[in-house]
Amino acid sequence: MLRLSTGLRNKIAGIDVNKILNGSFTTDTSSWTAIASVLASIAGGQSGNCLRITTNSASPAKAYQDITCKIGHYYMLIVYGKNGTCSTGKVMIGTVADEDAVFDSGDNNFADWTVFPASIAGVIVFQATATTHRITLQNSDTSNTGKTYLFDEVKLISLARAIRDIFYKGFINIYVGSQPGTPDNAPGSTLLCTIYSDGSSAGLSFEEAVAGTITKKSTETWSGTAVATGTAGWWRLITPGDDGSGNTTDERLDGAIATTGAELNMASLTIVINAIQSISTFQATVSMQA
Repeated sequence: MLRLSTGLRNKIAGIDVNKILNGSFTTDTSSWTAIASVLASIAGGQSGNCLRITTNSASPAKAYQDITCKIGHYYMLIVYGKNGTCSTGKVMIGTVADEDAVFDSGDNNFADWTVFPASIAGVIVFQATATTHRITLQNSDTSNTGKTYLFDEVKLISLARAIRDIFYKGFINIYVGSQPGTPDNAPGSTLLCTIYSDGSSAGLSFEEAVAGTITKKSTETWSGTAVATGTAGWWRLITPGDDGSGNTTDERLDGAIATTGAELNMASLTIVINAIQSISTFQATVSMQA
C-alpha cells in the first residue's frame, strides 16, 4: 500500500513550520548564542517583545542560531529590524565556518520596524548548500559599548511544496518484512539497501510533472549496494536528513514490494549482501476525484 506520512500530507496541504526557535523572543532569548554582545528580550517589538542586542566591546555584537537544512532545497528568511541607540544592523546567512557565505543584507538604518532587506521587500530566498546554515543578527556599531539594535519575528520557512521538490536529493530505502503501522513510525525492520542516483552517495531527483505524474530523472541511474541479506518486503522514500525516527514532521512515502502488483516490483525479492540493486523506472501520481 502506498502511504503518505503526516509530515508530507501537511506540507502538500499547506503548512509553514518556522525552523527558527524562539524567533519572537516572547519571554527570553533562549536558542540564540551571543557573540561580543548582551542579549535581552524587551517590550516594544514588532509584535510583543523583541530581541535587543547590546554591544559590550569594540567588535560587532551578534546573536546567531544554527539551523539544520536540506541541501538543494530553497528557504525564505524574514527578519524585522529597528534602530535602538545605534542605526546600523544587518542579517547574514552562512555556515558555521563563514557567517555570510550565502547572504549579507548590508547595514540597515530603520527608524521603525521594517523587514530586511528593504531593497527586495524583505524576501530573502536562498538555496541550502550545507546541512547546517547559520542565521546571524548583527548590531554593527563598534563606536562604543552599550549601543543597541533591535530584531523581531525571525522566520525561516522551507519553500518546498511539490512532491518533486520535497524529495529532491532524497533516497529510497528497501527493508525486509512488512510496512510499519504508518510512515510516521520508525522502520522497525532490517535495512537491505539504499538507492542513490549515482549508486553510492548522491540523492535522487525527478523530472517535471506530466499529467499529475512525476518520474525519475532520465539522466540518473538509480542503484545501490546491499548492506544485508534478506527478502525485500517494503520501501520508503525519504528526504535528505531523515534519521528514521518516529515523528509526524518528516516527509515520507512508503509502499509494498512484490514481483508484481505492488508499489515497487522487483524481478526477485531475494537480496544478497554486496549485490547491486537498481530501479529502472519510478513514478508517483497525484490523483483527485470529485
